[in-house]
Amino acid sequence: MKPDRNYYLGKVVSGGYHIQRFLGAGAFAYVYYGYGADQRGVAIKIQYNLADDARKRFVREIKVLKQLPPNRFCVQYINEGETPEGFPFLVMEYVDGTTLKRTLKHQPSWNPSEACQFMVQLCDAFAGLHELGLAHRDVKPENIMLTRDWQVKLMDLGLVKDAQGLLKLFESEDILAGQDFNENLDKGILAGTPEYMAPEQFSDPSVEDERLARTDTMTDVYSLGLIFYEILTGNKLFPFKPDAATQADYARKLLAYLKTRTNQRDDDIFKPDHVPHPLWTIVERSLRADPKLRQRNAVEFGNDLRRYLDTGQGIAMQDEDKTSAIDLNTFLALHPKPAPATTGANQSVPRNTAPMAPIGPVHTAPLPAIPAAAYHPPPIGSDGQATMPLNIEQMRAHHSQYSGQMSAAAQPMYGAPGYGQPYMGTQQIKRTNTVLWIILIFLVVVGAGAIVAILMF
Repeated sequence: MKPDRNYYLGKVVSGGYHIQRFLGAGAFAYVYYGYGADQRGVAIKIQYNLADDARKRFVREIKVLKQLPPNRFCVQYINEGETPEGFPFLVMEYVDGTTLKRTLKHQPSWNPSEACQFMVQLCDAFAGLHELGLAHRDVKPENIMLTRDWQVKLMDLGLVKDAQGLLKLFESEDILAGQDFNENLDKGILAGTPEYMAPEQFSDPSVEDERLARTDTMTDVYSLGLIFYEILTGNKLFPFKPDAATQADYARKLLAYLKTRTNQRDDDIFKPDHVPHPLWTIVERSLRADPKLRQRNAVEFGNDLRRYLDTGQGIAMQDEDKTSAIDLNTFLALHPKPAPATTGANQSVPRNTAPMAPIGPVHTAPLPAIPAAAYHPPPIGSDGQATMPLNIEQMRAHHSQYSGQMSAAAQPMYGAPGYGQPYMGTQQIKRTNTVLWIILIFLVVVGAGAIVAILMF
């Protein structure tokens, strides 16, 4: 049974940690402020949802935090344990500050220089994660803390994905204990916060073979690009405000939103007037619909920003790299619902082509005071921000438009260039054929010479 959030106030859990006050709650856990035997303040995350998948994700979060190299921009692991009632908990570094979400309420947009300096820190926070081939998958202002001296702290790895299979490999070779990354927990599950998700996060739940999933470190790059856009302009690029009264209504509106997002084109995103063009080329690359065309990881994104701050240079873009659209078929094709075939499943979605109004630069204000009252997260669907894995079948059940009549999923891009490289395609094939002919002629000549030599002797 789920405990009341105030149940642990004043209690001491294993390890000698005194729980002093409630800080907040997520979809699976409560977070408290407390202190240990050394009187140092800590954050204690107690998981109240003991469902099998939820517990496995919590174990993954703990394992990842323990494996990450030290990083001053990422919340640090301290300890772990279990309450007498059987609820697992995680002890982490306590951050004295506020979330980026609250900061943006007081200061919606920042000038380009301030935004770049902030984003460099945020990109550095992902260095350890991306070095291990891990994707955070829930990059949003609510999961980014700012200390009182404006230092970034990345937190909440509850939806982390072993995108490149490194931790799974470590477990199979007994380098890491357990088999916590062996199971696919994401099939048919839409995990993340819609407004800050990359296109591949919408399509991957329908992939039968996990090896074909495209969620990777580039997925976090896209989310970082959305946050960068927001702090530069004061507006979300893809706002989602369903104003839903029920979970079913939320699911219907979410499906409509997903259709719009999965049909989004690169050309539909316009440069804000006040953002310098060289800087915009960096933002634009991070927001490419095709993951292969973005910066490969947050470190590359941060390096692009450092170069811009040092030299004012952006990225050379190639027009042929532009993608046309992400097909919604990828999202639902493998989740059919038995129903008579209908028409109109692939209706086009009007594009938002209106240019954004310029927003003047602002100066950094002091951090707002942290409210003393406990934070009560909104229920899912109230503003579209609650992070919760959502089952696709539940969504489909409330949206009759998608009845399984869609064609096969879109094919992956052919010959996608590497980061910063022009498209070579046909030229590479011709060059390869030429080299093969030269090698063949050389072998024929050498063979003929050998035969002549044998006959002479």
